[in-house]
Amino acid sequence: MYEELTKLFDKANQRIALAVSTHPKYFLLVSFILTALSSASLFNCTLEEDIHKSFSPPNSRASREEAIHMRFFNVTSSPQRAIILFYAKDGSSMLNKANMDEMLRIDQILRQTIEALDENGKRPCEPMCTLNAPFFLFWKELEKAQKNLLDNETDSEFLFDFPSSILYGHEFFLGINMFGVRTADTVFANRSRITHVTTVALWYFSQVNTAERKQKLEETVVELFEMSKAKNASPLIQFDIFDDQIANREMMRGAVEATKLMIIGFFLLLVFVFVVVWRKVGWHRSLPSIVLAAVLSPFLAATVAFGALAWFNFQFYSIMCVTPFLILGIGVDDAFIMLQSWTHFRTIICKKERLSKVFVEIGPSITITSLTNMIAFGIGYLTPTPQMSMFCLCTSLACLVDYILTFTLFAPILYMSADCNDKYISGEKVRQEENGSKWTTNYSRFLCSPYGKLSAILILILLYTLSAIGVLSMKSTFEPTKAFPSDSPLSDSLEGIRSIFSEYFPLQIIVSNPPNISNPKEYNDFYEMVTSLESVRFSYGRNRTLLFLKAYEKFDRKTFDVLSAFGLIGETHYSPSYDNLPFFLEQIDNPPTVQITRDQKGKAKLEAFQMTLIASNMSELSNRAVYVDECRRVLLRYPNFNATVFDGDSAVLDLILTVKTDLIGSITVTVLCMAIVCFFFVSSRITLVGTLSWWGADMDPVTMVDVLIATGFSVDYTAHIAYKFCKGQGNAEKRIEQSLNEMCEPMMQAGISTLLCMFPLIFVPTYAILAFAKTIFAVVGLGLLHGIFLLPVLLASISYETDVDELPHKGNVDELERRKEHLLL
Repeated sequence: MYEELTKLFDKANQRIALAVSTHPKYFLLVSFILTALSSASLFNCTLEEDIHKSFSPPNSRASREEAIHMRFFNVTSSPQRAIILFYAKDGSSMLNKANMDEMLRIDQILRQTIEALDENGKRPCEPMCTLNAPFFLFWKELEKAQKNLLDNETDSEFLFDFPSSILYGHEFFLGINMFGVRTADTVFANRSRITHVTTVALWYFSQVNTAERKQKLEETVVELFEMSKAKNASPLIQFDIFDDQIANREMMRGAVEATKLMIIGFFLLLVFVFVVVWRKVGWHRSLPSIVLAAVLSPFLAATVAFGALAWFNFQFYSIMCVTPFLILGIGVDDAFIMLQSWTHFRTIICKKERLSKVFVEIGPSITITSLTNMIAFGIGYLTPTPQMSMFCLCTSLACLVDYILTFTLFAPILYMSADCNDKYISGEKVRQEENGSKWTTNYSRFLCSPYGKLSAILILILLYTLSAIGVLSMKSTFEPTKAFPSDSPLSDSLEGIRSIFSEYFPLQIIVSNPPNISNPKEYNDFYEMVTSLESVRFSYGRNRTLLFLKAYEKFDRKTFDVLSAFGLIGETHYSPSYDNLPFFLEQIDNPPTVQITRDQKGKAKLEAFQMTLIASNMSELSNRAVYVDECRRVLLRYPNFNATVFDGDSAVLDLILTVKTDLIGSITVTVLCMAIVCFFFVSSRITLVGTLSWWGADMDPVTMVDVLIATGFSVDYTAHIAYKFCKGQGNAEKRIEQSLNEMCEPMMQAGISTLLCMFPLIFVPTYAILAFAKTIFAVVGLGLLHGIFLLPVLLASISYETDVDELPHKGNVDELERRKEHLLL
């Protein structure tokens, strides 16, 4: 069966070679025409610049929670977030009047934009315009107190404390606005216990459902961003701003920087390809055309892939800028192998026969590597992160097109150039090849010796030991900073946000089916759910939970006591109800976090409400992911309340929770697919992950996709040697020598070309791109180690000697090939 398939594949390659050699110009023309047609759609391509959409998988649990959140607030799109952190330059308290005046001046710049009325009389910040209102009320009353202007209010109505203050007899939580707070044990004359506030944080949300709104908001936040970078907005205070649109802008800046550096890599690769081809063909007029064809095929393949995605209206993402250069690094490998084989059969005078021999000889190995690359990237398309998924799909398509163009574009040019380079192997180069053959003879002897096998075992033990330590120490997390350059001023903002979330982190809970507090069972079940949520690790507890029902019940009880004291009601025992809820909500300006309706009798009904849990130690996204997931599990135990969590970063948090299992599952599927194509390449997977860990990588979606890419990419460094070894004749040493003579040089050239193309990426300060570059470097190094050393030792250990006579020396290889042809006939 295997021999029949091999013969069938060889015949197919012979027929393709015959067609290419008969009509080389037609193949070139068709290749260029189809490339032009497929790339025409690139004019209509759309680039997704939203960092959240880039990492948020559709139809996920996080997407459903976001839809519930949007429906609750009656908005059509997820609001844009902005956070401004204010600090005093001299280290004084932010509650100093001069510092606060400067803060309010800067705050007004953004508020003028998000609170401006549109043509429909609505503000972009609705329904969350009052998000910072408790803090502004706190400062207004504190300023009055400092001026002794409290009028006739009693002292019990005011207490300026932290994290909660009492204003007009109501408790207000200020933990999300003030940080680095120091308090005294005693209450000062102005009714305050606060002595110092290091940071004030103001939160902004805005709807950008129109192009005009988006542009206006972007102009404003960019203006503030530039002011924060210049650090000259105020002589008294400094501020950092984090905004979704600025994050998108910085992410695109990282992609542009990467593209510029990769252009340098392209020229480095071009010089290397020129040197390699020159060593093969010498100074002939065919040299430029062969070099151009070697680099043109991969670029055209990438163009076709982008065009195909544009035809089907797929979104493009910033990381896809790497694809053309990655395909360039992969594609020239096939050109090197074809050129090596073309020179190997230089003694065949008939060009058609020569091209046929080349296709038959290299067809299987190039097919193996191309298929494994396509499969690995294709499986990467199934990853939940849209940005990584589309990158993998685009690269997989480009690998397929590059495989085709190797035969339809590079091969015709190489064939047509043969007229002027049939004699490009000089006597001097023949002597160099013979010296190289002597080196491979000695090296093959070492690989087959006990010393070679012992060395391989020791190296494997060392690799797997270090790799196991690295894998076990990998941290499962993902930070927003990984999507944009590390030198971005946003890093300062995110560092400030990390310190804030380490102290206080708000998690929203939307209760879509509120309890009937007049029903004792529902009342008890609801507070049992709240208690369970407050018992989740990292939660502060009841005294920090923002739940309007606590204040309302207090108000309702007071109302009952007053009415009961005047004999206006007949009941003597208090039972909570929603009868006084409309009046209570009017007193607090009908917050958007509580929604009520009225039945036909005019009785108020609580439709839905939002509560907020406060947690600590949330500076690490891995902790947030665990916390949010545990809260979800609690809510699932109380389905009658139909409660859901909402975190703006839930999509990324879900990826963190599943990245380990997804990585293991994806690698398993990929390896099984690879095993169908070829077998001897599995050993470098664990070492790759371990190497990336030692190099500073985390267990995150980026690493997962990078490892999947490497799973297919590494086959390039083992499949060729394994295939040549299996086709060779003689004992193990001779077969390894033949394999190395034919494939060692193109493999080294492939590794060097890939490294040169990716080398500039190590200077890109963006984690996602830098991690990809590290993966390529690691897989090239480990792939060459396995392909040139470990795999030959393994093959020599498990091989058997063929019945055919020993393989002749290099000078007689062509004679042997001709004898094999006669035997087949």
